[in-house]
Amino acid sequence: MKRTLAFAVFVLVSSSLVVSCKKGDDGPPGTANVKYSAWFTPAQYTKETIFGINNFSYNQPAPEITQQIIDTGTVLTFGKLLGYSDLIWPASQVSQLPINVTYYQSPASQTDTWSALITPGNLKIRFVNNNNIYNSIANTHMFRYIIIPGAVSTGRARSMTYHEVCETYNIPE
Repeated sequence: MKRTLAFAVFVLVSSSLVVSCKKGDDGPPGTANVKYSAWFTPAQYTKETIFGINNFSYNQPAPEITQQIIDTGTVLTFGKLLGYSDLIWPASQVSQLPINVTYYQSPASQTDTWSALITPGNLKIRFVNNNNIYNSIANTHMFRYIIIPGAVSTGRARSMTYHEVCETYNIPE
């Protein structure tokens, strides 16, 4: 008798769940909380000399970068370094900062380092060359940031390629 009663209750509950559920329309693809910037090109870099080494930086206003995002989320910055010869850095290549570009320019090997520093409301793009050979840099390089809040699973986003990140979070390239 107990088995029959338990079975009847199970059937009744299951039936009510099936009948009361309604499949709605599918929503748009993407993760609602993931934000991203458009590609931007710094118009002019600020030159700073620190301990005799030239550093070039550009501050991009980014109001979406809050202290909470910094504390609990992830901010990924990507670069298209269009100021180099295609033999050094192909125009189609997009990589996550920091980026080290190593090449030979007489009389020595050069390493250019591009990095991103975040503070609330700002993304700073920074450039330095290991041999301090530049007095200015090209303003053709492009950058973009992607913000993944702490509530959204990042999985292995920090080690993913740009295309993989865009595909995972449904971000237009």
